[in-house]
Amino acid sequence: MIEQKAACPGCGRPNSAELCGDCLQWQKQVGFVLENRGLFYYDAGFRQWIEGYKFTGDYRLRGAFTAELNQALKNYRDYLICPMPLSKERFATRGFNQVSGCLELTKPAYHFLLERKELAPQSGKTRAERLKMEQPFTLKVSKEKIRNQRVLLVDDVYTTGRTLVHGAELLYQNGVETVKTLTFAR
Repeated sequence: MIEQKAACPGCGRPNSAELCGDCLQWQKQVGFVLENRGLFYYDAGFRQWIEGYKFTGDYRLRGAFTAELNQALKNYRDYLICPMPLSKERFATRGFNQVSGCLELTKPAYHFLLERKELAPQSGKTRAERLKMEQPFTLKVSKEKIRNQRVLLVDDVYTTGRTLVHGAELLYQNGVETVKTLTFAR
């Protein structure tokens, strides 16, 4: 697991106890910094898990770190928990949302607040292409449901931060008070 005290307070990058260069760039570009907590290092073991779960479709693997996820979610008891959505096309291909699959085994309820437009998957894009990505989300709920609320966006992997920043931007534009993020790996 990633030691949070030794991680970037913005993106959760390990071994970067102050805001990293990427987070300083995000702050300049969008006017805020995410407060992401990454649970695990994106290492060979995590890569093997995500390939089996997300890309091969072994749904049984969704419970691999339920205890750690439950523990992390205790820090967000007064937040609306929102898994990052898949496009309808990606959901139809995969058959499940990898994030909500894991969240189903945890105690807190979660809500799909965002809807994803049909765009090419991020996994096949370069870093530069990811950073230039257009806003892929629309709001799935009424503004009244989220106004002045705290939201925790949950995703599987923090790569460039672009997807999570897009989600946070849309939520802030629609009256959310605070957005934090949690990723399974960084």
